[in-house]
Amino acid sequence: MALDDLPTMIDRVAGVSGAEFAGLTTFPALLFDSASGGARLTPNAETLARAAEIARSHPACPQTLEINAPGTTSTEVLGMLAEAGATQVEPGHGLTGTTPLHGVQDLPEQPAVLYLSEVAHIHQGVPLCFGGGLYIDPVFGDYQVRAVVAHDPSEVRTEPVPVDMPAPAAIDYYARLHPGESRTVAEGATVVFGFRVQAFVTRTLIVGLTGVSSGRAQVAGIWNGFGDEVSVGDSK
Repeated sequence: MALDDLPTMIDRVAGVSGAEFAGLTTFPALLFDSASGGARLTPNAETLARAAEIARSHPACPQTLEINAPGTTSTEVLGMLAEAGATQVEPGHGLTGTTPLHGVQDLPEQPAVLYLSEVAHIHQGVPLCFGGGLYIDPVFGDYQVRAVVAHDPSEVRTEPVPVDMPAPAAIDYYARLHPGESRTVAEGATVVFGFRVQAFVTRTLIVGLTGVSSGRAQVAGIWNGFGDEVSVGDSK
């Protein structure tokens, strides 16, 4: 749809019984700029601003037009988005502290998500951990992935282990771990990854925890990639 068609689309929305035109959105309004290590407005943001001008001249436009401008959201970029005309954003990876900006800067949001697995078996001396949902957002390109491997809590501060991740085109049954010669890794050892995930494109389950900051972590619920709550042992 071209911008010139926006008044007609507003008319259509306003003409639907029980509906009213409230605002505009685009995605992404911001993107990570690897050259500067910061965020930059996309051409979408300029288009959104032009669309807002057109919408405000329409009789069906509300007194307060909502401008939703998501993308790379964190408190670090709220000022930039406000200057661009945004009235609201989506929390997105700002909620979990895993925007690309969090990978290169110390920001107020703390990383709050991990990928939890365990060593499935040892093949020809190489430990393999369960996959089934390993997906790293390729925003940073290729890099050496590492994981914390521990048999008990006393080992969580050991040196992270290099990992060979399955190629995006491959079936992600397993990832290969490469601990140093001085380390022994057994089946059942816990494997913890920390990378920028995209839960909706994985086959993993999402487990929400409460009480982590107080040291009294409890499972609040388990959901699949579609956001449906599931019970332990439920394969749906």
